[in-house]
Amino acid sequence: MNRLIGEIPPSFSNLNFLNHFNVSYNYLTGQIPSSTQLQSFENLSYVGNHLCGPPLTKNCTLKGITIDVANNGSSREGSKVNWLYVSIVLGFVMGFWGVVAPVFFIRSWRIAYYRKLDDIYGKLKEKKKDRA
Repeated sequence: MNRLIGEIPPSFSNLNFLNHFNVSYNYLTGQIPSSTQLQSFENLSYVGNHLCGPPLTKNCTLKGITIDVANNGSSREGSKVNWLYVSIVLGFVMGFWGVVAPVFFIRSWRIAYYRKLDDIYGKLKEKKKDRA
C-alpha cells in the first residue's frame, strides 16, 4: 500500500537477493518481469494490482487483453460494463418517456402544462410589480 504507480521495472528481474517482496494493493499494471526470483513469491505479494503473468493465474497477451487462466481462458475484456453509465442512460430514457413524452404526445397534458407555466409566469410578473 505504498501508492506505487506504473509497471514493475524489468531490471527487477536481475535481483537475486530478495527474501521478501510485497507490492500488494498499489496501482501497478502490466506483466511481472520474468525471473526465478520474482516468480518465487506467493500470489499474495501481487494482490490488489492489475498485474499479469506468473506466478499469477492471469496471463498476459500481446494485444493487451488479459486472459484469465483460472476461468478456462476466457477473455475478461468484453465483460467490463460500467453500471454507473448504464443506470444514468436508463434513468434519462425513463425520465424522458415518463414525463416529457406524455406532455409532447397527449394534448390535455400539454395544455395543462402550458397553463401552469403561464400561471407561474403571471405570479412572478406580479411580484416584480409589487417590488417596484
